[in-house]
Amino acid sequence: MAQIGAVLARIEARDAPPEHLKQLVLSLDMAENFRAFGSLCGRECQVLKFHHDIESADMFPRIEAAGGGMFRAVVAKLKAEHEVVHELIIRLASAADTLAQDPSEENFAQAANIFRKLEEVVRSHFGYEETELAEAIGYYLGSI
Repeated sequence: MAQIGAVLARIEARDAPPEHLKQLVLSLDMAENFRAFGSLCGRECQVLKFHHDIESADMFPRIEAAGGGMFRAVVAKLKAEHEVVHELIIRLASAADTLAQDPSEENFAQAANIFRKLEEVVRSHFGYEETELAEAIGYYLGSI
């Protein structure tokens, strides 16, 4: 996220061509893996993929069972947010492609807005997860 933000800032300052955003976004392994495997969580985001996989396959079911269902709403929200993150990544890649083909102010603004929304969602997601589940993970799952 920091890399993309830095590229956006350079393009905004007219220190880099819009093609740099396309190259960065489309070279992210998460986008390559989306094309290859239908998943947006690739090598560039291995930690995020591992995080999603562990949550879906192990942590979420165990926390829900141990907590007697009291974490069901939190888990549902986090799973839904994973889908939002994936959709925003798809939109950012498309906007970057459009921007590289037509480096207009409008296309730049579109790509920048999508990126900022993605960054906001990712930060909010992790903040919410840490706030709502940190103690439950430690209590119900011990050290993972």
